[in-house]
Amino acid sequence: MSTNKEIIGLIYACEYLYFVVGNYLIEPHELLVHHNHGENDVNHYSNVWYFHSTDDLNEIHETIIQQGFSFAQPVDGIPNVYKVKREDHPEIHHEPFHNTTNILKQNNKVNWAKQGFSKNLYKRVPTDVRSRYESYFNDELWKMQWYEYMPEKLLWVFYHDIRHNNNIKYTTHIHPSLQDYRKNYTNGMPLNMNLVPVYEELKYTGKGIRVAIIDDGIEHTHDDLKDNYDEEISINLNWNKKDPMPRYEDPTNTHGTRCAGEIAMAANNTKCGVGVAYNAKVGGIVLLDGKTNDEMEARALINANSLVDIYSGSWGPTDDGLMVDGPGVMAQIAFEIGATKGRNGKGSIYVFASGNGRMLFDNCASDGYVGNIYTVAISSVTMDGRAPEYAERCAAVIATAYSGGLDDGVKIVTSDINNTCTLSHTGTSAAAPLAAGVIALALEANGNLTWRDVQHLLVRNCEVAPLSKNSGWSTNAAGFDFNPQFGFGLLNAYKLVKEAIGWSTVPKKSICATNFPIKCKYFGRASKFVSTVTTNGCNGYIKYLEHVQLCVTIRYPKRGMVEIDLKSPKNTTCKMMEPRRLDESNKGFFEWKIKSLQFWGENPSGEWTVIVKDETSNLFTGLTGSVEKLRLIMHGTKKNPYN
Repeated sequence: MSTNKEIIGLIYACEYLYFVVGNYLIEPHELLVHHNHGENDVNHYSNVWYFHSTDDLNEIHETIIQQGFSFAQPVDGIPNVYKVKREDHPEIHHEPFHNTTNILKQNNKVNWAKQGFSKNLYKRVPTDVRSRYESYFNDELWKMQWYEYMPEKLLWVFYHDIRHNNNIKYTTHIHPSLQDYRKNYTNGMPLNMNLVPVYEELKYTGKGIRVAIIDDGIEHTHDDLKDNYDEEISINLNWNKKDPMPRYEDPTNTHGTRCAGEIAMAANNTKCGVGVAYNAKVGGIVLLDGKTNDEMEARALINANSLVDIYSGSWGPTDDGLMVDGPGVMAQIAFEIGATKGRNGKGSIYVFASGNGRMLFDNCASDGYVGNIYTVAISSVTMDGRAPEYAERCAAVIATAYSGGLDDGVKIVTSDINNTCTLSHTGTSAAAPLAAGVIALALEANGNLTWRDVQHLLVRNCEVAPLSKNSGWSTNAAGFDFNPQFGFGLLNAYKLVKEAIGWSTVPKKSICATNFPIKCKYFGRASKFVSTVTTNGCNGYIKYLEHVQLCVTIRYPKRGMVEIDLKSPKNTTCKMMEPRRLDESNKGFFEWKIKSLQFWGENPSGEWTVIVKDETSNLFTGLTGSVEKLRLIMHGTKKNPYN
């Protein structure tokens, strides 16, 4: 940050109250740029550079051209961001050219500059799920949608489906894993997300809400999707055309059609099942059918953002336990634009899957999409109330929806390509669209909900009881139960939508930051790094926390061994970063932002403590690293948001 911003006071911008801490004013531009996107999955670097400038371009074009760059072109949809080329630079190179980037940075009218790159994004389906049922044409599939509505009488005739001449038959016994679960289940909660009462009593079905599926395409001619398809919000970015129809040459391009069906399959049309918001409109934004880059991601995240209510993304960096990666600077700006300007200023809702890498010791604190404050990160739970083997955990998870495990049981019912249906959709990929459908019902109930209102409603209307037998639950000082595996609990659609009807918009929020002092910066297997800082809640402008972020720069020879704990003044301890034992990168963390929801509702005033340690590398007792920077960023309100 520039030190010439020595202003004491308050500045209102959009829906935020930006607050001065010491000499430093927190601004959206600086919050975005000082978040490294991670570069572990870069395919190659290009001969395109991007830069940010708020000055008149005519004044700097001559300098830029003299430096060997092409005439600057604006980036569509991203204000004050421009792109230039170096024709003398290779179009594809495996290493970044920092010297060329620095040439742009040295221009005093350029705020930041980044070299373009290409990368991969990955659909969040467990890698060993391959089967697909085909060609079903009757309403019996509704009976298989246990996660939407499963009364007691169906519980006893439900579990496995058996294929006889492509017709579905049911066994007559409850699944063994549910015997004890049902016997001990005395809290009165259903084994579903309580959706049917929303349709029957509250009369909401998603009508008037538009959801964009950012994925590999949707088969919009499908009998169960065609009546709810929205061409106006659809685009194919990979192939530079409007039609989001999946390419059938690639047999993996089933993902987007499945996600779309979970939300918007038509009801009572004798085809497949019923979408959670079965009268909502759904469109496709094709981003995962080929290589992508930061500019394409940004375009996807704000495509038709005046029309789209919800963007659903069941993808992210590869879940192999090796990556620390997230959106680039333009995609970060796009998230901010969507959340502050989308839906006529109320903010588009971004729903993302938490990730499927737990079997490879992955943790979603290393995923910058999940860790973005504007995203709703959704985890999954199986039919018997346990965490699936694949579902990642982190303090950024807000809520949980049902999905399947890796066994042969019935998973999630949805549409599939070639006008077929499947009973086998699973992973956090399947959980996130269910949550998007529930949010669509809430937006129909109250069209004035902002993106922050939606997050508050999710925090308040999840159920712990169905998940209570899992370890990891704790209660924070504001009284919220939280588990990094499940967030605040299992979605209860009826409770959420009912509260949404009369919801009053939460107060504008403040954002402030402070740095932890670094005295002895070294840590390792033999010693921890511990630092404390005392805050006054931004001079009292934050009394009720929402998101808390820790921006870290840490050097360590084996990055995956690093653990980070953060303790609030009210003694709530959050595991900000868990060890990821397969990650042996020596790159450490550079300006990496980690999001936590575990402090939601607490008063931040008092002493915060951060601990950086390595308690994993028993075979590497001589490892030593250093903490270069730790910055605490607090988001919250002065007024109680629930009054």
